[in-house]
Amino acid sequence: MTGYRLRRGADWTDALAHALRVAPEAFHDDRALNLHAGGWHPDGVPAPATSPVDGRAILGPPALDASAARGAVLAALDQHRVWSRLPLAERRARVAGAVDELAAHRDLLALLLVWEIGKPWRLARADVDRCLDGVRWYLDEIEPMLAGRAPLAGPVSNIASWNYPMSVLTHAMLVQVLAGNAAVAKTPTDGGTACLTLACALAARHGLPLTLVSGAGSELSPALVGAPAVGCVNFVGGRGAGSRVAAALAATRTRHILEQEGLNC
Repeated sequence: MTGYRLRRGADWTDALAHALRVAPEAFHDDRALNLHAGGWHPDGVPAPATSPVDGRAILGPPALDASAARGAVLAALDQHRVWSRLPLAERRARVAGAVDELAAHRDLLALLLVWEIGKPWRLARADVDRCLDGVRWYLDEIEPMLAGRAPLAGPVSNIASWNYPMSVLTHAMLVQVLAGNAAVAKTPTDGGTACLTLACALAARHGLPLTLVSGAGSELSPALVGAPAVGCVNFVGGRGAGSRVAAALAATRTRHILEQEGLNC
């Protein structure tokens, strides 16, 4: 793509440098790290990625193998057991703090989405805003929803498509945490690595039990879908991958939410 003009500071290199300054704990030597066991780790092999805007090389997801993914899920279970005992008031305060920090970096999150998945600027900002506004709604309304309910037995495992990293994936994780569950997510292989890494870094600073890992679905599925530690699987994506997830869940009888190309089941 040629012929476009950028405002100062809006280039990909500027956006990535800004993300590294904001969350140095989550990036190292211009690569993203994986978040598990309460910290950021330089494990996994960064996959190649290009921007749909102009084809340049950008940050790719640091892909883990199946063994590392299993360890991350087991660590999330430990986090879940601690977090699920916290009173709602404390969970609400921490999630509210995370939302405020994400809002302070709204334009940077949106700019990363522009370069990583090709969202137009206005739609990228809308994706971030829908995430923040949605979580704020739950902060106000969740108390009666939880009356008579308890957290799940284990963390929620999230697998989502690439096109709505904030308004679908990050939103879901923050609401799951608010409800008393640890949240595990896989970075979509088709984009959003830097945006999701930054978002999770900002939220994790408030003590939220988040896990963000990368890798091929076929490699990570046994841990993210089939592990006994998982309390619920939340899948949003295509029917092909969704059918495979559904088949795996039928064997484990794990609680789940599946949305396959707009088809809820």
